[in-house]
Amino acid sequence: MTPQPQQSYSVASRSARGGALLLTRQVLCQGMNFCGLIFLGRYLSIADYGFYGILFFLSSFISNFGDIGFSASLLRQKEEPTQEDFASVFSAQFTLSAAAAALFAAVSPLLCRAYKLPLSYSLYFILISVSLLITAFRSVPTTKLERHLDFKWLSIIEIIHTAVYNVMASAMAFYGYGPLSFTLALLCRVLIGCILVNIANPVPLRFNFNLALIKKHLVFGLPYQIGIFVNALKDSISPVVIGLILSAVHTGKVNMASTIATFPFLLLAILNRLFFPAFSRTVGDRQTLERLFSLFLRVNNALTAPLAIFVLLMAKPFTLYVFGEKWTEPETMELCYLLWAANLFLPTLVVCTNLLNALGKPKTVLRFNLLWMALTLGLGTPLIFVYGAKGFAYANIVVNVATVAVAWKMREYISCDILKNALLGWLPAVLLAWIPLLYKRFFEIGMLHLFLCAIFYFVLSNAIMYIISKKDINAFITKPIDTVVI
Repeated sequence: MTPQPQQSYSVASRSARGGALLLTRQVLCQGMNFCGLIFLGRYLSIADYGFYGILFFLSSFISNFGDIGFSASLLRQKEEPTQEDFASVFSAQFTLSAAAAALFAAVSPLLCRAYKLPLSYSLYFILISVSLLITAFRSVPTTKLERHLDFKWLSIIEIIHTAVYNVMASAMAFYGYGPLSFTLALLCRVLIGCILVNIANPVPLRFNFNLALIKKHLVFGLPYQIGIFVNALKDSISPVVIGLILSAVHTGKVNMASTIATFPFLLLAILNRLFFPAFSRTVGDRQTLERLFSLFLRVNNALTAPLAIFVLLMAKPFTLYVFGEKWTEPETMELCYLLWAANLFLPTLVVCTNLLNALGKPKTVLRFNLLWMALTLGLGTPLIFVYGAKGFAYANIVVNVATVAVAWKMREYISCDILKNALLGWLPAVLLAWIPLLYKRFFEIGMLHLFLCAIFYFVLSNAIMYIISKKDINAFITKPIDTVVI
């Protein structure tokens, strides 16, 4: 097997740099994504916005068959992967992605009939299927960068292809191209991202069906991917169950309410990519792992809390000024308030799940995902029949509360006061909640003032969090106690 060159670095310092790069990238990319959502929300019909949610769910669902956890297995592998590892993983991913894309394209007329869509919408499913095939060419070089917490080029590339997608989708939606706006834009995004990541980190992509290596990566990867697959089934209740039982219009309302309610968590989506490789690189050093886990818990909650509280207090004016008056009708707003509860649980759940996977416990994560799926579909489906779209929100609250079981389970694997760190993350935002309350009470709400208030509240809350946690943060960043040589 072809040996790989050794690299020496500190996981702590790379995690700190990676977190800073990812946070910068996240501010830019999620800012662009949010602007893109504004244009789609304003210029697509409610039904087409529902189709947007349906299409992206189905494409994400199908894409699970193209990976089977190979990327996660390469990330977690202690020894540096060889060229044969990369070639075998690429070969398997390309084959599975091609099969999944072909299946998606073939069943597109059936999907159109199931959702009562015009047969011409098959074109949009076909465009997405081409995107799925292209992703196979970017997986290995992306994984190689993530494995070593090298997020500089990943951040630059994702800023570029996010800009391409959102500018293209927004402009086309504005000019009335409907679903073609986001499907064609996604294809261009995937293609540009694939080209750039292969230029930044060229990895020879050749076919090598080494069954022994493929089987080795499946041992960890398959349970890991099944967990993601089951989680996707859980999320199918909105685009599939609601879409088929009620209508694409109701799917659009639920998707928009979820976007508004969990908007704060959009800021953290890219940081999730830091957690798993960082934990994977430190599993051999328990002291560093516990420090890292505690810090990530606190930071994840601290970044979520002020935005979550602000959205809760300002949901209607926020929706009116950002997405338009059509989304402020009572049903969507009520759904928004019900779905907001996810902000209390998701930041902690994500960190815990990534640590379990890094510790080699994908089957434990899978069991929890099966529980979430059973609760969501088992409760949600009958509640949708009884209460309509609100039934989904009621089931979602039960599932969120049940995620406390993951934090309880973590006590078996790591010594950390999870509740304390989560509450410390929320403490500054709660103490400063008077800022948006006073603004709402004494000032006339306008778009510019609304955003200035949100920014001031967010920055001040996290500045206080930094002061509270300064000793822990500085100790972690400045002491390279965990140099890794591979």
